[in-house]
Amino acid sequence: MYRDFINAVQKANIVSIISHQNPDGDTCGSALALYRALKLFGKQVYIYCDSVIKDSLTVLKGYENYNASEAVKCDLAIACDCADADRMGVYLDMYKKARIKVDIDHHKTNNNYGNINIIEAGVSATCEVMYKVIKALDEVKPCFDDTVAELLYSGLVTDSGGFTFSSVSSQTHAIASELKKYNFDSSAICEHFLKNVPFNTFRLRARVWSQAKFFCDNKIGMIVFTQQDFKETSTCPDNTEGAINFIRDIEGVEVAVAITELESKNSFKVSIRTSDRVDASRITMIFGGGGHKNAAGCRISGFFEDVKDKLIKACRDELGV
Repeated sequence: MYRDFINAVQKANIVSIISHQNPDGDTCGSALALYRALKLFGKQVYIYCDSVIKDSLTVLKGYENYNASEAVKCDLAIACDCADADRMGVYLDMYKKARIKVDIDHHKTNNNYGNINIIEAGVSATCEVMYKVIKALDEVKPCFDDTVAELLYSGLVTDSGGFTFSSVSSQTHAIASELKKYNFDSSAICEHFLKNVPFNTFRLRARVWSQAKFFCDNKIGMIVFTQQDFKETSTCPDNTEGAINFIRDIEGVEVAVAITELESKNSFKVSIRTSDRVDASRITMIFGGGGHKNAAGCRISGFFEDVKDKLIKACRDELGV
């Protein structure tokens, strides 16, 4: 599959790279690393995302190139970290019209929607896959530099939970070790993505943590972010990232649920984090979502109490209690 990808790159004049909506460090890290590598490879490259790049991701080098200009046509379109093609949003049409479509991902729910699919289901991050993709390109023409390494390392750190999730393998650590041989500040990356918390985010977290609810003998923990919470702490849904992990870390909790009220009436974003014996993706797939075994998400419409009850039932069923 790497040979097919390299052949497609060599034949393409214009390449478009697409990250998923509501981007995280992995989709941006993998996409920006590939953007940089293909530029060094000598290609005309564009990069897109159907969402604003949130402040925490603006430390990633090259982020300003997202949506900076639009390709008139596209020979080769590459989706990065998009478990489902629909996650490309408005750029799905561009992807479909490309002569060759590539899907690079690590989600086990990915249905291989590209002409070329480079999928390693269950590995810690798409950046883990992208490392091997860019290394294969680098063997044809040098295109792997310090910036590429820094971007890939950033994605690994964010999507692996600082190398703590069960998806982290010996391969993950081996790739991280190879990346650290390049010239960038890995400690600064970890400090930024794993430790730095803006004060208003702390206020938001403290507010929702103090109102956390627990069910099924504390096996299920739930936090809720309301529009009122965002208003009173001068925050937004971007500031919810990471808060769910504190609930999952509580002794005895096997399923952590975070419900975020969106601006659209009766619309909620849901995040699930689970222990190793519980499959988060099975819970979210009931509601049309997806993700990984221990981290998944979905969107649900309806009245809040109904949404909450449906989620608790789905969690109970998965727990078998």
